[in-house]
Amino acid sequence: MSKTTYLKLQEPLLLDAEGKSQDFHVLPVGTALYKDREFPEGFTRYIVYLNIKSEFAAEQIVSDKPNLIDPIWGHPVQRDDLPFLMANTPVSKDDLVRILKARKMTREDLAQIVREWKE
Repeated sequence: MSKTTYLKLQEPLLLDAEGKSQDFHVLPVGTALYKDREFPEGFTRYIVYLNIKSEFAAEQIVSDKPNLIDPIWGHPVQRDDLPFLMANTPVSKDDLVRILKARKMTREDLAQIVREWKE
């Protein structure tokens, strides 16, 4: 019997689906990431599987390049992302705690973020 190795997120990851640094979407804690390929440019591509129950709007693309993959970018939440993320993206208290712990932020860092937070 063969075994499958994958990563299970312990902190939310931001997804930059539109190529805009301030247009965040969040991949939740517990999501399984399956390593696809490492690139010499210094990044790694992962596969995430989705189950979808109903029909959804999508455009079918036919490409002349049979192996074309058009990935979106993901990255851990950084200190500078937090004010915008907290104001514009639904992030649970538990997710916020995981983000802060993963970034090893101090209470002083958090206090500074709260002071800078625009309501």
